[in-house]
Amino acid sequence: MTDAQIIEKILAGKSELFELLVIKYQQQLFSTLINITKDYNMAEEFVQDAFVKAFEKLEMLKNRDQFYAWIKRIAINNAFMHFEKNRRMVDVDRDIDENNESFFDRVSDYSNPEEELLTDEMRKYVRKFVDALPDKLRAVIILREVEDFSYEEIAEMLNIPIGTVRSRLFNARQFIKQRLIRQGLADEMSKVS
Repeated sequence: MTDAQIIEKILAGKSELFELLVIKYQQQLFSTLINITKDYNMAEEFVQDAFVKAFEKLEMLKNRDQFYAWIKRIAINNAFMHFEKNRRMVDVDRDIDENNESFFDRVSDYSNPEEELLTDEMRKYVRKFVDALPDKLRAVIILREVEDFSYEEIAEMLNIPIGTVRSRLFNARQFIKQRLIRQGLADEMSKVS
């Protein structure tokens, strides 16, 4: 059964079927939110709140096959609104892709021990510099580089124009690059992406 079919049945009175959507997407949503919040309990709370809000406003979802994108946007927006109030940091290293490789593991790929040591040092600083980014820049770089969302998806999630996504991503990368230069881990010609 597709998400759209499940939602149609829920809206027709079979509200107990909402549990199928929870089971299907709860872990994925939690993984995203733990990466953003850096706090297990807070991530759980945002996931639960997102499902409650989604259930309450389910009839408002126009494209019923886009349930996961919609609930993810709800959860992420709630997290970022919370951060605007509380200014918490994120731990982007928690997100590991299918190759057991985090965003920071992709910073550089060297084979000799000296370069590997330098790369480990760079990863440590990149993590620190991402945490130090202003919330709006940190959100965009996490969603793009860690969560691997497209510019369009980020724009929709954060309710900002695509140009703003590109600008914030550029500024975040520049911020990180400048700090790496100051640490002697990059030069003006280095590309940080």
